[in-house]
Parts: sequence; structure tokens; C-alpha cells
Amino acid sequence: MYKIEELDNENPLLNQVIIKNDTLNFQSSIYPNLGASLQKLSFSDVDIIDGIENNNIGLNTYRSKFNSSLLFPFPNRISNGKYTFKTVNYKLACNETALNNTLHGFVYNKSFKVKNTEVSKEIASVIFSYTDEGKSKGFPFSYQLDVTYTFTKEKMSVNFTVFNNGDKSFPFGIGWHPYFKTSNLGESILNFNADNQYSLDEKMIPQNEIPLKFKTPLLLKDMFLDDCFITKQSTSSLKTNNYAIEIDFSSKTPNSFLQVYTPPTRDSIAIEPMTCAPNSFNNKNGLLVLEPKKSYDWKIDMKYSF
Repeated sequence: MYKIEELDNENPLLNQVIIKNDTLNFQSSIYPNLGASLQKLSFSDVDIIDGIENNNIGLNTYRSKFNSSLLFPFPNRISNGKYTFKTVNYKLACNETALNNTLHGFVYNKSFKVKNTEVSKEIASVIFSYTDEGKSKGFPFSYQLDVTYTFTKEKMSVNFTVFNNGDKSFPFGIGWHPYFKTSNLGESILNFNADNQYSLDEKMIPQNEIPLKFKTPLLLKDMFLDDCFITKQSTSSLKTNNYAIEIDFSSKTPNSFLQVYTPPTRDSIAIEPMTCAPNSFNNKNGLLVLEPKKSYDWKIDMKYSF
């Protein structure tokens, strides 16, 4: 039987929603006030997600690594924080100061409300909700973002539903920024289906499509990656020495996009499904537009095996 409990902390940023199933030796932890980010996913003491510690050190880690951040209204970077939409120029606040970019959208540090929970013997789900009244600098559009986490024995799902509450259409993209823990990254195998990736400038902004620099499946060995791939199928997989995962992310556009990053610590790998490319507000690659009073759904399914 699944159980869900809300655990408050002296520092509200560290409040948790904990999902457990003692029969499966399963535990998950989501932080509502850190953008409803998933910081723990564990089966039989095997950690799949590389999350943060529940303390101030963990908060500092999250601010620099964006562990499992939900990325909206854009993933990755907007160059110089500038874009034009319907002939109007906008300027976002730049939070990647070293490169003068706006990074990972607005909701990664916002407080989400628990909208609904459901538990049974076979399933657990939690819906988190955040509403923006159009007061974000450089993005004066009103929206509601509902994120549903669903857990079963075989998989977890993250379902995004975006509502345009305003009277103006707006551009957007969605992404997820999980790190997957591994004790031997070099022996892990990454797989996805793509022919091309982006070349990047000195600001890590995509320039041109170029042929994939390697063949997949890829034995990671000593490779360092921080690249965006244009995937022909909205799928990816990772096999480590402790577990394997398969990620399926729905796409309503001709292409889907996958960012992969290996941190210098070599103790994890970020595999980031995205609906659009980095800097999509400018290059339009995968960019979506949501009309007033309309909604959009995007779902990520992740199967796991041990």
C-alpha cells in the first residue's frame, strides 16, 4: 500500500511530500517550495535520482545544479535574456551571470500547492499547482501549471498541464532536469535515436545542426557531455551497474529534444527531455504557442528495472 505524508521543516523551502510503499521498499520525496522538484526516488536502497540533502547545503546544491527542476516557460537558456514575440521585444532577468543568459525558466524556485493526492495498493499520485498572474519580468503572461507525479511498481510519470489564464497568447517550452545517480558512470550506457545535435557558441547557445559526434548506444567511459540532441524518437535510456531506466517523453512537434550533461563529479548524469531546443524563444526550434483560455499537456514516462 502506498502512503503519502507532508513533512514540514523549520525552513519551508525544505518541506517535503514523501511517498512510500514499505512492501516495495520504495520511497520518493518532492519539495513543493523548490518548484515541486523530485529529490528522491529509491527502490530497495538503490537511489535512482541524485537529489539534494535536506539542509542548507542541499539548498545551495539545488541553486547551482537545478536537481530535477521543472523547466517552464522554457528549458535551458535564452541568450542575453532577450526575445521578440509578435513584434514586441521582451527582456528577462539574467540568472546565469557569467554567460549573460536566462537559465531554466521561472518555476524551479517557486512554491507549488498540493492540489490533490491519491493512494491505493497499486498506485500513488500527487498533483502540484502553481499560478502566475503575469508579473514575471520579461514574461507578462498569466498561466497555471499543474504537475502530476504518478508512481507504480514499474514506472513513474510526470504530467505537465499548462493553462493560459490570460487574454494573450504566449510562447513556451517545457523540460525536466533530473540527475541520475551512478557509482560507475564510465561503465554506464546511454541510448537515444538521433542523427544530429547542435553546435554551441561560447555562451552555450545552439548555432547549427551538425551530425551526431558519436554512435549510440554509447558507453560513456570518460566522455564529458553538455549537448542538445535533436531526437527522431521521444525516447532515451540509461543502463548503470545498479539499475536501468527507459524515458518516453511525448512530443506533438516533428522533432523532440534531449539535453545530456555529465557533471565534473562524475557521480551522476543529467538526462533532460525537452519540448524545444535551448534559446527557443529566438531560434523557434520546437517553440510552442498557447492561445488564451487553452491548455497543453506533456507527459514523461520513466520505467525502471534492477
